[in-house]
Parts: sequence; C-alpha cells; structure tokens
Amino acid sequence: MTDYHDLCIVGAGLSGSVIAERYASQRNQTSLIIERRPHYGGNCFDYIDQETGIRVSKYGAHLFHTYYDRVWNYIQKFSDWTPYEHEVIALIDGKHVPVPVNIDTVNSLFGLNIQNSDEMDKWLQEEQIRFDHEPHNSEEMALSRVGKRLYELIFHPYTIKQWAKEPSELGPEVTARIPVRNNHDARYFADPHQALPTNGYTAIFKKMYENPLITVKLDTDFFDVRPKLNCGKLYYTGPIDRYFADLGWKKLEYRSLDFERRVIKNVGHDGFYQPKGVVNHPNATDNFTRIVEYKHFLKQTHSKDTVLYLEHSKDTGEPYYPVPNPENKDLFQRYKDMASKETDVTFVGRLANYKYFNMDQTIENALSLFDEDTSSLDLIVEIRDCEASRDWIKYWIDEVHFNHTYVYSKCGIDLPLYNDNAFTTHTLRVDIAVASSNVFVQGPPSLSTPQALSVSLNAIKSQPSFCDVARLPFDGECSRNVKGDNTDGREFFITREAIKRYLFAKRSLPNV
Repeated sequence: MTDYHDLCIVGAGLSGSVIAERYASQRNQTSLIIERRPHYGGNCFDYIDQETGIRVSKYGAHLFHTYYDRVWNYIQKFSDWTPYEHEVIALIDGKHVPVPVNIDTVNSLFGLNIQNSDEMDKWLQEEQIRFDHEPHNSEEMALSRVGKRLYELIFHPYTIKQWAKEPSELGPEVTARIPVRNNHDARYFADPHQALPTNGYTAIFKKMYENPLITVKLDTDFFDVRPKLNCGKLYYTGPIDRYFADLGWKKLEYRSLDFERRVIKNVGHDGFYQPKGVVNHPNATDNFTRIVEYKHFLKQTHSKDTVLYLEHSKDTGEPYYPVPNPENKDLFQRYKDMASKETDVTFVGRLANYKYFNMDQTIENALSLFDEDTSSLDLIVEIRDCEASRDWIKYWIDEVHFNHTYVYSKCGIDLPLYNDNAFTTHTLRVDIAVASSNVFVQGPPSLSTPQALSVSLNAIKSQPSFCDVARLPFDGECSRNVKGDNTDGREFFITREAIKRYLFAKRSLPNV
C-alpha cells in the first residue's frame, strides 16, 4: 500500500476500471484500485447462484446497450457478447402489457384497436396535457407525454414506490427518461448495439485487471488507508459528499434497493416463472417495484429451476439513484464547487457526479476523461538573461496549444525561481495541478521554431512504447524516469507521472 503508484483509484466499478486499463495499456502507468466491497465490478458484479446454477447480478439486472461506436468497440476487447434485445412488461389490472408504452400497451389497457403510428400519434395528442411552460417536474413531464390515464395507471404509482415521493416533488428528468413509442416496438432500448457479455460482467473486469500494472485492493476503505498512500494522481469514484464529510454538510439523498431472493423449483429446463426477464409492478398493493428472473438472460435453460429477485426500493443502503430535486441539486453544486478546488484529484462516475449513468455512458465518460487528462500540455520557461527578448514566448503560445504557461526567473517580474532551477521550482508547487505533459525551456530556446517543437512532440507521441521523459529536439531516446542527463539540457519533455515518480524518489511527494 505504501509503494508509489502513478494513480490511485477509489472504486473498482466501471469508471475506475476503465481509467486504470487505459493508463496501463496506453501509457504504461501503474494504478492502485482501492475497493471497499469484497469484490470488484461495482454494481455490475455477477456470479453463479449455487442452488440453481443460474448467473445472477448481485445489484439488479444490467442490460448493455449503446449508441456509442467507440464504447462498443472498446468493450469487445474484454468479452464475447451475445446479442440480446431487452423487453420489459408491466402487470397492470391483471394484464401483462409492454413497457415502454406502445400501441399494444394502449390497445390492451383501454380496449382500443389502434393500427399504426398515425393513429397512435393522434391518440397521444388527445390524451396529452399541455402546459404554457416547459415541464417543471416529473408529474408535468409525464402528463405532457402520455396524459392523465396512463399517468395514473403506470407513472404515478411506480414513481411513488421507486422514489417515496410524489412525481411533482422530482425533477422532470425522472419521467423524461422513460420512452414512449408510437409503434409496436416492444424493445426497452432502441440503441444499435445491444448485447450481454457471454460469460458475465465480472469476467470483463478480470480481463481488464490482467495487466500487471494494475493492482486491486478489496475490502479496503480509502479513507482508512489514505494517509499511507503515495500516488501521482487520485481518481475518486465514490460519493462526493463522503469525500467532503469533514465539512459537516448535509448528505446528498439517494434511493437504494433491497433484493428478495426466491427460488421456484422444477419449472422445467424450458420453463419460466414469468413471461419476460423483468416484470414491473406499478400497482400500489405490491410492496416491490419489479421482479427479475435471470433465467431469461442468456437463455439459461440448463437449470430445471429458476431464481427470482423482488426489488424493494428504500432510503438507506448502497447508493443507487440520486434524488433529483432542487434541494439536492443545490447541495451537489456546493460539493462540486469544493471539488473544483482540489488539485491532482478527479471526480468521476455517477456517485462522484451525483448523476445517473447507464453503463455505456459511464464507459464513455471514463474514456473521454482519460483523453482529456492525458492531453493537457503546459509550457514552463526559465529566464536566465533578464535583458533578453521574450517575444518568442508569445510566438510559441500562439503556434502551439498550451493549457498554461509559467515563466520563472529572478528578474523581479516573473514567478520566483528557487534553487536556480525552474524544474525543481515548478514540480514542488502544491497550488497547481501539474499538466499531463510538460515542456521545460531555458529561454531563448535552441529549438528554431514552435513548428520544430510540434514535430518533436508528435514524434514522442508516436513512439511504440510510451515516452515519459525526452530531450528536445527529440533524438529518439525515451526514458520512463528522470535521469541525470535527460533533464539537464535547455529543453526537455516530461509527463506528470514522471514528475511525481521523481518527487517520490526524492521523498518530497506530499500525501494524497
């Protein structure tokens, strides 16, 4: 735990695991993943139920679907996938009807004979309630989309059971997420990519962790071991209010779930308890929101039994769903403002951002964050001749995209220079977040033009093995760590991780 790691990552769910995998495979950098639970995989964790032999998910059904080609291509690296288009039904007034609402839902509930999209659109328009403003809450959103009758049969009772609040107390995004169809399409999702991992989700994480640069510590609370850690950068995927618990502010509100397990014996290898894998129960008489029968997923007909999980929504327990009302949104903004002041800490994922993400959105968010965090470039200039022209600095900034420029000297008008060395001065600063890539220059530079610098940076980026330290102009020689001769020239390139390793070696790295 006390060894140095380029990254420390709190949480072994999708966000943290994708970040660790990217840094390991793309930048040859080490990660320590710290997970409070006794298993990795976050809420995606699944396993074989010993009594029935059926693969089940510990934290509720997870159905993968995405519009993102990048995400779909990425996850192919870690699993084979079995095509699966998810369908959900709801038990209403003794009838199983499709959810999302479609033509068949309306025909079944109201004894109609709608035939096509035009007729469905006309029916919806007659049912919908129009407001002279954009919907302010989930009640207005649902009424504006489906009207009073469907609202009272489905949206209203289900929302109360799921959230323990009236829809009028929740933001409009809750019911806006539920699709409404004007055709016979019974699929819950319309994404072009829909599938289940053939060997389950847990196997995906195991595959990600095969890289020896990734270390995972389970049954470990980050806040218990925090003083012992030595990390270049921290990625935090846990609840943002817990990170700032010392402030003594009110906690953000979440809804959680209890899972009631029931085994039904001898339904037959091809037999099931219910028509679909997920059946919603919006009625007020049942004390659960839905029943999940995992035997439907991946056609697990090898078992003659079946196992059900009844989901009960509650206020306490593992945080699943942020409660989107004005009070929580305002409180999260306060936490977010505090997070923006942290250096070398990135808050990532649904809990840290107090926002519900689908699995594909979580992966896309992590991939984008990796791209963003590894693309920043700072220019650090050391001025030795106070009389020399500085026009070149503006020229370089205009021609090369630097995120920040720092000028150190003893000339009295720049940042103070300590130990007669800008590298040491800059790396010891604790008031800034060090960029992912950095160019150090003793000006005026020996590189003839900023275009020459760009050529060197592109050559460094294209190296088959990731380059952490290199002299400029680039001569083809890359190093992982700071050595005596690779940072003593007038210009050199160095990554954030190499800087952190250098400081750790010098025992100058403050605790994360």
